[in-house]
Amino acid sequence: MNKIKIPFFIIALSIFLFFSVPLFAVDKGDVAPAFVLTDLNNNYIFSKNIYGKNWVLVDFYATWCVNCNKELPHIEDLYNDYKDMGLDVYLLAADKEGRDILLPHFSKSPTVLTVLVDKYQKAVEAFGVSELPAVFLVNKEGKIAYKMTGFNEDEMNSLRSFLSEALNE
Repeated sequence: MNKIKIPFFIIALSIFLFFSVPLFAVDKGDVAPAFVLTDLNNNYIFSKNIYGKNWVLVDFYATWCVNCNKELPHIEDLYNDYKDMGLDVYLLAADKEGRDILLPHFSKSPTVLTVLVDKYQKAVEAFGVSELPAVFLVNKEGKIAYKMTGFNEDEMNSLRSFLSEALNE
């Protein structure tokens, strides 16, 4: 009887790990993963409704992440500079406390961006995010055109140059 339990446990654990851990991170040229999340007002946002119309910048963020908070003003600047040229920006907040921490945080430090709540890390998993902040730029065809993890000024400048060229085509 014990011989049956051990292989079953190993098989069950293997299946669980296979479906719960991303096998690879989304990269440039890949189709952007689908997601359904709520904004801070509890409105559902479906990725299928935002991909394919404009360029979409998806920024994975957490309130506790020092580099995320350093990056945020730069992302807001990108949005303000390029929104009229066809750029939409969504801040996907990966805080496990969800709205309980996000509402007070963004009440104290408002943002012009649409904040989406990824409390259960579903979008984090779908995109294969392993480091915050993480930025994915999705083109009008719904494919990843640019990817950036971590934060540094040079990479932000590269993203700005890429956006400027892409949106002026």
